[in-house]
Amino acid sequence: MTDNERPNDIEAMQAALQKANAEAQKHREQRNTYRGMATRLAAEKTLSEAGLTNSKVAKYLDFSQVTVTDTGELEGLAEQLDALKEDLPELFGVTKRISGGGDAADKAPATRKPKTSADALANQLMGS
Repeated sequence: MTDNERPNDIEAMQAALQKANAEAQKHREQRNTYRGMATRLAAEKTLSEAGLTNSKVAKYLDFSQVTVTDTGELEGLAEQLDALKEDLPELFGVTKRISGGGDAADKAPATRKPKTSADALANQLMGS
C-alpha cells in the first residue's frame, strides 16, 4: 500500500462514520418521539385511573422528569400526582365509568306497577 492510497481510505472511513452517525441520530430522534408519546399515553391512563376529572391538568406535570422503566412503569409520575392531589384535590374525584359495567342489580326496585293506557284513561274519566 502506498502513501497515496491511505488518505483515500481515511476519507472513506470518515464518510462512512459520518453516515453512520447521521443514521444513529435519526434513530435516536425517532425513539425519543415514540418514547415521549408512550410516556404521555401511559401518564394519561394513570391520571384517569387516579380519578382526574380534567385532562387539561396534565399540562402541570413535568414529563421530562418521568421515565419509563424496563417493565413499562412510569417513574416519577406518582410523586407529581401526589403533589397535584394535595394542591388541587377538587380535580380528582369520581372515576369515569366505562359503558357496560352496570348490571340489573344496580337498578332500584320498582315501587309501583306501571299503568296501562286503559288504566290512565279510566283514571282521567273518574277524576282521580
